[in-house]
Amino acid sequence: MKNVFVIDSNALIDAAKNYNMAKATFSPIWNVLDKMIDNGELITSSEILEELKDDDLTSWAKKHKDFSVPLTKEIQEQVTAVLKQYPTLIKMKSTANSNGDPFLIATAIVYNGSIVSNERPGNEKTGDYHIPNVCKGLGITCMNLSTFLDAIIQ
Repeated sequence: MKNVFVIDSNALIDAAKNYNMAKATFSPIWNVLDKMIDNGELITSSEILEELKDDDLTSWAKKHKDFSVPLTKEIQEQVTAVLKQYPTLIKMKSTANSNGDPFLIATAIVYNGSIVSNERPGNEKTGDYHIPNVCKGLGITCMNLSTFLDAIIQ
């Protein structure tokens, strides 16, 4: 069984910012990501693509038809289950937080994938759950962009 990584918008945005895809120096990183997408090893939720604000990054993502996973019935059922257990994952009054997070997590559940996100854990004592907290609670591997790149770039 192949490893599947489900990447968050913040990791993609940080990759585009820190590893400019237009620079030849960073092309090996983007080439590996392209190959992973082609092999079905790197995906994201269609809801996450809505969060990309960088034109080059959006164009890159749209070139890969299989990169963005649509909201299937199974994913939607998992979103419901995740939100039932972690209702504060969505912050209704905040524009700083993403409402795509439960979709990202549900996609990882359905595809038995590991999540790549630069989001920091929230405060579990106050019920402020973020992606790393939910992943820990659900037994999903979660890593930041740097750890992910260290694992895939050889």
